[in-house]
Amino acid sequence: MYLKCLPAAALAAGIALPGFALATNGMIMEGYGPVATAMGGAAMAYDNGTAAMANNPATMGQMTEGSRLDVALGFIGPNVSAPGSFGDSKADAFYMPAFGYTNKRGSLSYGIGIYAQGGMGTEYASGDMSQVGVGRVILPLAYNVTDRLSVGGSVDIVWAGMDIVADLDGNPATKEIDFKDGSDYTGAAKGYGLAMKLGFTYKVNEQFSLGGVYETAGNLGSLEDGGWKVKGFDMPPIVAVGAAWRPSDKLLLVADLKDVMWNSSMNTVTILNNGVVVAPFVQNWDDQIVVSIGAAYKFTDAVTGRIGYNHADNPIPSQNMNYLWPATVEDHYTFGLGYAFDKASEVNFSLSYVPEVSQTGTGAAPPAGNGGIQVTHSQTNWQLMYSKKF
Repeated sequence: MYLKCLPAAALAAGIALPGFALATNGMIMEGYGPVATAMGGAAMAYDNGTAAMANNPATMGQMTEGSRLDVALGFIGPNVSAPGSFGDSKADAFYMPAFGYTNKRGSLSYGIGIYAQGGMGTEYASGDMSQVGVGRVILPLAYNVTDRLSVGGSVDIVWAGMDIVADLDGNPATKEIDFKDGSDYTGAAKGYGLAMKLGFTYKVNEQFSLGGVYETAGNLGSLEDGGWKVKGFDMPPIVAVGAAWRPSDKLLLVADLKDVMWNSSMNTVTILNNGVVVAPFVQNWDDQIVVSIGAAYKFTDAVTGRIGYNHADNPIPSQNMNYLWPATVEDHYTFGLGYAFDKASEVNFSLSYVPEVSQTGTGAAPPAGNGGIQVTHSQTNWQLMYSKKF
């Protein structure tokens, strides 16, 4: 079993969620925070806690007056295999602690968070491996314009770390790409950039709310490690809209529609060593339309059950599928429970089951291409969070 977690320094500053893992909507997680994740990741139009920073900052305007503290532990369990070529990937267990804080005073809400937004990763017996982690330091702000309308935004400092060891010529004794730092917490090649979010929520009436967000691209420039340089690796712009409906005091129904614009960001990832091109990894990912639906039912004053579904087509064309970066899963069946100890403290849990998918490369024959290489991928993920309001 291959274990990774996020740095303790990240925990001291805010929230940390899955990173250095095989994310599920391409390189983006199916949900952030166990409340939203248990409902398929839908999060645009209702209060889902401090995860609003990674979802829609405007939902912070729906929080109750005062401060909120979240402490969490997450687990990502990918099962990746390239049968007949590389075998099973050992990168199969990722534990992620989390911590976050928000505050609301009158019409103004603010906070700070650190999120590992997602990533990709594999490690095979041949020694070929990749680890890609993308994270954000998020500074959000929300304002209640009226009793019905809230607006919110954030400035995100985006960072990425990458390790790659790969055989490109069919001789397993040599690795034409070989940079890694040996750390469970960082990648050898690092890059930084800025992104922003701008969102809104609108309460149509006491039962029905709408929400939406626009997130700019996270352009990272070059990821660098000594003479190694990675160009063309960026995070996509995202547009999302959603609705939340409370037909009764006990039942909440939610749905989101998200456009993840990979085609404008994941095209060709070029790896250079001392200025010489070693490998241009052609990606040309397709855009993803992500559908998230979910429901929450309050069985008692203390116990809330949640269920959801998340779907996005595999964005990777078969001719460009890479055994190092098989971010190919599509369907997510999600479940969760919440338990309130009192009005100030609660615990929430989510579980995601991701059925196996299989993709076979249709490019040129190896070692120049991926022709005939099959990769299978499934996941079982969970998050557990304790929240305190004061």
